[in-house]
Amino acid sequence: MEPKITTKPAFQIIGLQFRGNNDNNECPKLWDSFIQRFEEVKPLATNPITAFGVCADFDMQKNIFTYSAGLQVDNTDTIPEDMVSVSIPEQEYAVFECTLPSIMNTIDKIYKEWLPESKFKRADGPEFELYPPDFDPDKPESPIFIYIPIIKN
Repeated sequence: MEPKITTKPAFQIIGLQFRGNNDNNECPKLWDSFIQRFEEVKPLATNPITAFGVCADFDMQKNIFTYSAGLQVDNTDTIPEDMVSVSIPEQEYAVFECTLPSIMNTIDKIYKEWLPESKFKRADGPEFELYPPDFDPDKPESPIFIYIPIIKN
């Protein structure tokens, strides 16, 4: 499990959001709702679209976080009703490739194995899943990229 280390410039997404712990599959349910509303998000920054699942505002004592399912946009001048904008700062990331069926196992390995043994520690800021334009949720082998913000120990 060797990630690619990269710096990603700041970007913005518009999408739907919830705060909780995903005990009842809130993240997949949020995506189901958001996919139905893709066409409302404008102006898109990429064509074809790039989707993001952003995790932020972790409360480790309560085991809750804020999760946003969104599309990258050029600006947030127009935000559809019931949606939010999220800004992700420029940051250095460890990038891990996985698939939808392996995402939870990959995240577990990142935090329990890779990060403790690496020369990095987790930096402040959101982490996110990047769903590339060719991602197909109906194809289990479709790649997803997990971005973990890092700084050197």
